[in-house]
Amino acid sequence: MTSGLFISEKFVKNNSALDENVDMKKILPTIWQSQVQYIQSYLGTVLYDDLEAKVIAGTLAGNDLILVNKYISNALLYWTLYELQIPLLFNFRNKSTATNNSDYSNPIGTKELARIENRMKDKAEFFSERLTDYLSAKANLYPLYMKANTSADMLPELGRPTVSVYLGSGHAPKCNKFLYPTPDE
Repeated sequence: MTSGLFISEKFVKNNSALDENVDMKKILPTIWQSQVQYIQSYLGTVLYDDLEAKVIAGTLAGNDLILVNKYISNALLYWTLYELQIPLLFNFRNKSTATNNSDYSNPIGTKELARIENRMKDKAEFFSERLTDYLSAKANLYPLYMKANTSADMLPELGRPTVSVYLGSGHAPKCNKFLYPTPDE
């Protein structure tokens, strides 16, 4: 599962505020999950599978090495940090899910967790957009970028990630003297 990773546990620890003592059993599966879920969606399945095979074979070189080292690694780092928040905060046990606690620190609350997750997601989206922009500008160097061999293959996401926003019901308020003053005011 972890042999074709685009970044290593060491890369995550060296390029983030993650403590050296964080267990690799939490980091490696999260890198893999983030790589498959997020990076594959930006690369498309065909290019993703090609790069992963080259990483496994140890033949990553040239433009592919530039793509992985300069663009994919940063996006994957922040998607990993985004996804690591829950595994780092909670331990999944046989009988329950428990919050981590130690003698020298206390776990954060859900409000702080959401703030950190949002910050990591913003950074991940920034680097993912850089990855997409690079691939779009250099599509001639990556002929597998917009390819799909089967209907099960994912095509790459293009453009800025979208966010759902609730804009209200679309109805004007019935009466609001601050917005709609009456004629006698």
